[in-house]
Amino acid sequence: MIGGCREGLELFEKSEDRVSAEPSTADVEWKPDDSFAGVATSPTEGLGGRYRALISRCPVAHIPASGIEGGTVDYWAVLGFDELARSARDFKTFSSIYKESGPRILPLQSDPPEHAFYRRPLNRYFDAEAMSAKEKEVEPIAVEMIEAMVDAGEAEFLDAFAYPFPIRTLCRFLGVSDEDWEMHHEWVMDMERVTGGGVANDEEAIPPELAMRIMPYIQKVVAARRAEPLDDIVTGMTEMEVEGRRLDDMEVGFLMMTFIMAGHFTTTAGLGNLVQRLAVDPELQSFLRANPDRIPDAVEESLRIDAPQQAMPRRCVQDVELGGQTIKAGDSVLFNFGSANLDPAHWENPEVFDVDREDKRHVGFGRGIHRCIGAPLARMEMALVTRELLARTSSFEIAGPVKRSVWPRLAPLELPLGLKPAV
Repeated sequence: MIGGCREGLELFEKSEDRVSAEPSTADVEWKPDDSFAGVATSPTEGLGGRYRALISRCPVAHIPASGIEGGTVDYWAVLGFDELARSARDFKTFSSIYKESGPRILPLQSDPPEHAFYRRPLNRYFDAEAMSAKEKEVEPIAVEMIEAMVDAGEAEFLDAFAYPFPIRTLCRFLGVSDEDWEMHHEWVMDMERVTGGGVANDEEAIPPELAMRIMPYIQKVVAARRAEPLDDIVTGMTEMEVEGRRLDDMEVGFLMMTFIMAGHFTTTAGLGNLVQRLAVDPELQSFLRANPDRIPDAVEESLRIDAPQQAMPRRCVQDVELGGQTIKAGDSVLFNFGSANLDPAHWENPEVFDVDREDKRHVGFGRGIHRCIGAPLARMEMALVTRELLARTSSFEIAGPVKRSVWPRLAPLELPLGLKPAV
């Protein structure tokens, strides 16, 4: 099943930096859990060097089930930027529907033309005007929470801010009570434990017992919108049509689940990654305090170098040659966005955090039709929080042991901070 890297593939061009030697089976075997051992407790070690070594051997690697904690299925990991960018656009070969039956996360686990039915009606809720309005609405929440941390002089950033703020923002976005955020958080954390970040096993994406636990709550929200429509995304879900028919309550419910899950981890991780990087780099902190207009550049560089969602699964539906490997119909595939963002064949000095980097076309939010619909919301939250945190502190630093998840989600799990107020 595992072949060597070969030059001159007709479907996928390879960078001149790729090795031409025929690798052994061991060269293309990758066990992420082993590869990233030790990174999880370091506040400064990045993934670039480890990915560089892997990509130099082969831009597409084979992950045995034993290489992922709780793994039950083998994967092909697409690591190189060019290989990933091309295959992410090839939905006819790499399907987003991993299971033929059972609940799906829509529109994430859908292919054209079904995907467009769900995605297009919702795009307007994430345009620039909508994000500007939402920023004004949630800014007071961010300020209040940041000031509480600064007043205390110390905080466990995940518990004090990075978990609650994105979910409180999501509650506003969905038009539900701010007090519901803890219930949302508990449900998503249980989902994470069961699914292993979405790439550990070959079971249903949404376990029925967990889906039914939150469904009564969601159905009350849906019923309220049907009875009294508002200008919000849940109302949009109740009014959207798929192949000429309105979604029923259960379908709207599963669509809401998608947003509850997606609105949690990516932004929480993105906030944690950027604040952690700032906390260990006083020079970067000072630069951004003096140049707040460059905060969006720092956000983009953080999303590139520390992509929160390192990998997402696909199912190969027809035989294909990719990065020197023969991937068969039915094989499981992982698009590894984290490695693509650190591919030295595409990025100059990819391991350097460079706010002056001109190329912002990273794949931190994916590529192709499944590029994250909520990316504008996550960007807005990250820029808002960074701006307000820097404005209300003279400095902040790591104040204890850091613990991180590394793959398939890159995010701090424990990030203790010491904070000094602005003078």
